[in-house]
Amino acid sequence: MPHEAPAPAGGLNPRYEIRHEIGAGASGTVYLAWDSFEQREVAVKVALPQIFSGDSPEQALVRKAWLNEVHLAGSLQHPYIVAVYDAGVSARSAYLVMEYLAHGTLQPYTRPDRLKPVPEVLEIIYKCASALDYACRAGIVHRDIKPANLQYVGPGEAKVGDFGAAYWAKDDSTQVMDIGSLAYMAPELFRHWVTPQADIYALGIVLFQLLTGQPPFKADLPAALMYQIIHGETPRVSQLRPELPPALEQIVWRMMARSLEDRYADWPAVLAALSELLPKLDDGAREARKKPAQAELYDQLRQLPLLADLNGAQLWELLRISRWHRVPPGTVLIKEGAAAKSCYLLLQGEAKVTQQGKLINWMRPGTLFGELSFAEATPTPRSATVTAADDVTVGRWPYRQLHQASPGLQTKMLEIFFRLAAERLKKADEQYLLLYRQQRKDSAPA
Repeated sequence: MPHEAPAPAGGLNPRYEIRHEIGAGASGTVYLAWDSFEQREVAVKVALPQIFSGDSPEQALVRKAWLNEVHLAGSLQHPYIVAVYDAGVSARSAYLVMEYLAHGTLQPYTRPDRLKPVPEVLEIIYKCASALDYACRAGIVHRDIKPANLQYVGPGEAKVGDFGAAYWAKDDSTQVMDIGSLAYMAPELFRHWVTPQADIYALGIVLFQLLTGQPPFKADLPAALMYQIIHGETPRVSQLRPELPPALEQIVWRMMARSLEDRYADWPAVLAALSELLPKLDDGAREARKKPAQAELYDQLRQLPLLADLNGAQLWELLRISRWHRVPPGTVLIKEGAAAKSCYLLLQGEAKVTQQGKLINWMRPGTLFGELSFAEATPTPRSATVTAADDVTVGRWPYRQLHQASPGLQTKMLEIFFRLAAERLKKADEQYLLLYRQQRKDSAPA
């Protein structure tokens, strides 16, 4: 039963009104709080006072981890990384203010009686891998990936949190060694050899648990568990779930491979393998809704030249505020005279554009349309009808959602919209010039 919390930390900004405790661990306590400035619920993680008052090696190690996480606060902004809004440190304590996620962690879904459907598991792993790829590009290796550090957001979504053990290649002052969760530590970490492949290994262990309901290595004592990780035979998921496809077993095995040569070399290789497998594992429910998997969409969107200027975090944000559908031929995507409320992207298939029943254009895959009204104070009604010519995959971005997007994404999208408008004006000018020359030629005396 949650209980009322005392004032948790010296130096905590009074704008955060502590409501009650929602979790506790060996290094700190987490409270649900109200941010009176931003008018939202937040999670406030506060270090235990004894961590900053003692001089034992264990206290010094945990203190270093806390300072590391405070130091990294705000440097990682990705839709699938837990957002850190504020952080502080005093002589007696430290705190982090994070987004509040009410559904807990992935830990409950590693039990045999609570396993998620396989397609949803792979969606979650894909998004976590994308977030860790983003962190890796910033020079950060998490080093403590485990179900308890992955926050469950909702069906098919999780966020990476707790960067206290992170290795930051850009700054040696906050490095924390000899810390992490033994069951998820890659063999090379025991030799203090830190590479991004250590996070790939740990996420592979998480994937194994989410699929089977048990860890790949078990032992009663830490030394025995370490021996299993370094020397033991790596189990196969097919031993526990024979119905899983060989391609999935191969992905799990390569993520968990003991040898760096056998393990995936980097996150793009992991993402490519997952995106290739995901469309083949449709669970029927998604097919009935005619909605493609987000991981599949992300992989396709990042290959579009149109969106090449968006980084991974912006692309995920764009995907999260969109609505996607697979529709049959003859489906009207936008109707002439209708109110303009969204812009669209034709990702797969072709569509025809008609005006007063006459064909005026033909759309190919990768075409963005309906975006010109986004900049208007009062969007003008649609001037044409767009109809699917065959089976198409189409995405829709409501203008309201785009107006509420992050400043970085809004800037990038406006640049894309203006570039497309300029290209279309140039094309129209060229067509008018050709028509004018043809008319001059036709009217010239013989």
